[in-house]
Amino acid sequence: MAVLLDNVTYSYNINDTHRIDAVKGLSLHIQEGTFVALVGHNGSGKSTLAKLLNGLLLPSSGEVKIFGNSTLDPNKIYEIRKDVGMVFQNPDNQMIASIVEDDVAFGPENLGVEREEIIRRVEWALSKVGMLEYRKRTPFKMSGGQKQRLAIAGVLAIKPKILVLDESTAMLDPQGRSEVLKVAHELNKQDGITVIHITHFMEEALGADRLIVMNGGHVAFDGTPREVFKNYEELKAIKLAVPWETQMAISLQKAGVNVGEGIVNQEELVERLCQLL
Repeated sequence: MAVLLDNVTYSYNINDTHRIDAVKGLSLHIQEGTFVALVGHNGSGKSTLAKLLNGLLLPSSGEVKIFGNSTLDPNKIYEIRKDVGMVFQNPDNQMIASIVEDDVAFGPENLGVEREEIIRRVEWALSKVGMLEYRKRTPFKMSGGQKQRLAIAGVLAIKPKILVLDESTAMLDPQGRSEVLKVAHELNKQDGITVIHITHFMEEALGADRLIVMNGGHVAFDGTPREVFKNYEELKAIKLAVPWETQMAISLQKAGVNVGEGIVNQEELVERLCQLL
């Protein structure tokens, strides 16, 4: 089991007398090698959950285990943070060095990895994100998508088993978002890295093996994207929208055009309409 949360609660102090539960009695597990999309509106608890996964936050109650190691065990935190690599929303906040290859080398250098191995890791990581040709350039003149791919390369150089993308596409344009998602899916399919993609773009969940919807600090829905998107009205009630293809199919159904249920992408919608014609 890659990730196990057992009745986890995390509370923030608002003031001396008031606390708020960002995550409430949350229990879930994530199998190794899966691609999980985690969605929810602002304040749903998804980013708090991300920080609980590598010990940036420790649960107020309950327990988080990564490959059997508890984040509550101070002797295991170092290993957990090697296993769980995190990429955050703003790539500029993750830039360390003025040269791309030096930036990617920063993580393994701090882990005491031997120089020859660092060189191999830097080349491998930059190749994985399609940035090897930029190795001698400065990251500060790159596009948002390129910077975020560089941030992923920096995490990959540590050789994590789990990659957590915490709103990593939120500040990117559509092309940049597409670049980052393409890299994430390739790492999952080709290298077996467990990916946990936290986003508020529902369409980014379409390619995931599993979709978890957070609301009020707990799991509201959990299943394949096709299973979850069937709950259109319930998702709408918690201020989440299904992909436009699903919305269009639902509108057509209500108008008497029997396109069927469970449509989650453009190809399926076009195929159903062509069948009717």
